[in-house]
Amino acid sequence: MIKTESEHRYTSTGIKFWRHPDQMNAYRNGSGKTVISTHIAPEGACNLKCPYCSVTYRKVSNRIDLDLIKIYVEQLIERGLKAVILTGGGEPTLYPKFNELARWLVSRGLKLALITNGTQTHRVDVDVWKLFTWVRVSINLFEGWEKKIQLPVYWMSPNCVIGSSFVFTQKHENPEAIDVDLLKKVAYVAKMNEAQYIRLLPNCLLPQDKLLNSHDSLAKLLETVGEKLFFHQHKVHGAPKCGKCHQSHFRPYLSEVPYKGTGIPGSVYPCDSVVLNNEYAQFVDQYQLCAPGDVGDYMDGKIAQSFDAKTACTGCVFTDNVNMLDDWFNAGTGKFTDAPLLHEEFV
Repeated sequence: MIKTESEHRYTSTGIKFWRHPDQMNAYRNGSGKTVISTHIAPEGACNLKCPYCSVTYRKVSNRIDLDLIKIYVEQLIERGLKAVILTGGGEPTLYPKFNELARWLVSRGLKLALITNGTQTHRVDVDVWKLFTWVRVSINLFEGWEKKIQLPVYWMSPNCVIGSSFVFTQKHENPEAIDVDLLKKVAYVAKMNEAQYIRLLPNCLLPQDKLLNSHDSLAKLLETVGEKLFFHQHKVHGAPKCGKCHQSHFRPYLSEVPYKGTGIPGSVYPCDSVVLNNEYAQFVDQYQLCAPGDVGDYMDGKIAQSFDAKTACTGCVFTDNVNMLDDWFNAGTGKFTDAPLLHEEFV
């Protein structure tokens, strides 16, 4: 599937890697200073239970100690880190030290983004809302959702890009049951939150054949709705052509899942993809790279990846990125660009 301009702007399609020659060249020469951005899921608790959630059966009491997050981030700063996305796990704004964490990250010179369900915004301090480069609201269906999803846009920086995301869930997979009115309500909520776009995608927990059918249904639905805010993200499953998950050296994911070696909340994973859980609806130990305090050793090649991506990651939705980086690492295939890109620090 050919990626659209909106996908390149607002999702991870791979093109933003080519705005970071220092990290890309460092990966080829083995210096370890390869990190561009990272996702951090500090909190396991969530006030919602969404049908498409990739970690439905996570332990909601898991929470990463703030000092451990700082150790993780400091090691990545030494290795090139430019930006952090606070995400789930659970709902990140439920993290008790969310405001302190956000302020500290920006004080370290990092760009900051947030992925939230938009229902717990009262927990975020006024000054913290001004720190975000972008915020994406995951619009979910629950009682009163049309009124309860609210961002305090009047507190946010005028330069902050606000977006929304809506997952085409299993209840909508029958093309004959497509609810155009529902998507119009989604668009209304997004506009009330001053979103510049709505990412529309299928439930990525579906097996490949159903996922492809759902993509077909979405394409037809978007033609019917005719709302320009929507764009269709074309996620499909596939195994990378290489055993090494190259992407893990550029955008690792810190999950609140306890590390298998210590039992302490906080594990470094190669990404935030549903491939990490398969049918389990929780991230599994097999894909853990290291403990947060050891992430520098992983980036420096002192800790080996414990799985073969070619055989273990058959459900990967970042296959194109991994294959692109494999071509760069092995053959120098690729081209840097001088043209600035929106959110280019968030690869």
